[in-house]
Amino acid sequence: MSGSSGSKKRAPQAEALKLDDKICAHCGRELQAEWVEFPPALQRKYDKPGEWYYHPCTPECEAKNDQREWELMRRDARVGTLRERSGLSKRMRGYALDNFDHGLSRSTERAFIKVMDYIKDWQDNQREGRGIYFCGDVGVGKTHLAVAVMNELIARKRVPALFVTVPELLDNMRGAYNDPGRDIDEWMDSVKNAELLLLDDLGAERANDWVRERIFVIVNHRYREELPTIFTSNTGPRDLAAQLGERTASRIISMCDWISLEGEDYREAEVRRGL
Repeated sequence: MSGSSGSKKRAPQAEALKLDDKICAHCGRELQAEWVEFPPALQRKYDKPGEWYYHPCTPECEAKNDQREWELMRRDARVGTLRERSGLSKRMRGYALDNFDHGLSRSTERAFIKVMDYIKDWQDNQREGRGIYFCGDVGVGKTHLAVAVMNELIARKRVPALFVTVPELLDNMRGAYNDPGRDIDEWMDSVKNAELLLLDDLGAERANDWVRERIFVIVNHRYREELPTIFTSNTGPRDLAAQLGERTASRIISMCDWISLEGEDYREAEVRRGL
């Protein structure tokens, strides 16, 4: 990439003032800059007259820059693979912190602050097996915020994570129980041992001894192995033991930070804002 001497004279002064900030990240030398003026078609496309091109200072530094680009491409591919294996639907892959409206109520503001702290302290939370329990009525944004945390950890920390709805989980277990030829051991092993597991809609199923025991097996395993788990549920802490049993409730309470969401239906509010 190169430019004529005439084009260099027309380089924007505001951009030229930024040149002193451009130094090689590898050796600390100031990079040699050259102004490249775009032809009219590119000027219209990018809405700017041109750009500065910075020559690598040495062949060694250029090789290091190529290595960095390769590592970034490999990271992006890794994140894409993690998303494909996450169990998230196409819609849920778009759930993010920056498109969650945390200004709906005081509880959503508090919840947003808590999840930001959780992500910031991820290394400690991962080491200690700390998770989050989101509770609140239907439609208040529990799943959106929980999945946004998961997506953020996949993208920024490259955390292998798995999303499972509890009704789906129990249906799969029932299918294997009623059909001895059906093998779901590998999938269940993934659920129990995922580096980060999001169990959505806990407590949505009618409680009975079989349901309680199946959920206890998963929760107890993750509790013992100190694996972080995120839950969403309509069931609050006072009713958790009655719904899932004392053993499961005790472990969830011990391994999770609790976030309560209150207010109007999040989906309805989103629709009204779009009108």
